[in-house]
Amino acid sequence: MNNSKVRIPKEIAPDVFALAAQLYAQENQDYSLEEIMQAGAEVQIPPEMIQQAIQQIQAKQIRERDRQRRLKLILTSGGIGAAIALFSFWTYNTVASNATPSGRSLEANLPSPNLPNANRLEIPLELPPTAGTTFTGEVKQYLLNPEGKVDGLLLNNGLQVKFPPQMADSLVAMITPNTNVSIFGNSGFSTRFGQEVRAKKITNSQTGQTLVEQPPTTAPQPPNLSNYSTLSAEGTAQNWLVGHRGEINGVIISNGTIVKFPPHVGEQLASMANIGNTIQAKGFGTRNRYGQILEATALSVNGQSVSLQPKAITVP
Repeated sequence: MNNSKVRIPKEIAPDVFALAAQLYAQENQDYSLEEIMQAGAEVQIPPEMIQQAIQQIQAKQIRERDRQRRLKLILTSGGIGAAIALFSFWTYNTVASNATPSGRSLEANLPSPNLPNANRLEIPLELPPTAGTTFTGEVKQYLLNPEGKVDGLLLNNGLQVKFPPQMADSLVAMITPNTNVSIFGNSGFSTRFGQEVRAKKITNSQTGQTLVEQPPTTAPQPPNLSNYSTLSAEGTAQNWLVGHRGEINGVIISNGTIVKFPPHVGEQLASMANIGNTIQAKGFGTRNRYGQILEATALSVNGQSVSLQPKAITVP
């Protein structure tokens, strides 16, 4: 049989490449520094840039380990200890969300065509043009940040619309679930898990009211400890949540709970994430009239435990 004549439909080609890369990666669990350097040389990346990338990734891993330690502290500490942990977590998220493109690690920007990466097709390395695009749809539910503030909308067509949380009061006053809306904003990459849109303008198609993005007028405030509690949730995956580059960073389960986790955790899920997966999660978060959200400190998918620790990089 001549396999070269077999035609692969274009709609499944990305999944074929992603799965093949994952299978290859499973048989090649790590690489020597020389192998990394050789792969970089083939795409004309200077050795010093490889070294710099490794250092930045290691620094990121340290930050992630600190983050996990603080999350666990929230669950095990009371009073002052939990308040300190929450403030640290809020500071981490504030800095991360305000990072400029120039502040992103080389891990997200270095080309690596000769290194297996199961998520290369799921997490594009460059962002699309930002002139703005218009989208329409019906609101399925509010999206929340870990403090329980509405910071976006999930539409029935799978679009995940993000909007500044400081404008939450205006947003919920104008838009409710089942409302038809028109969104103008910057679109992220479309993946099989969904697509994020950073809205500049949201219009209620039924009333004609429009809400335009405005910059914050005051500095962000640290989280209120009383708003947080230990939460657990179980259900089936209804919508996988993504960031602007298409990276998986959360899931909405059948009872409406939003489960959030860092993008490096989403990398583990890229090949197994599907609608209908059984999700079990524990962590801390918020429950209010707009919904429930938890930041996971323990997570399983279809009964398989998912590591929340960053991958370690060892350099000989």
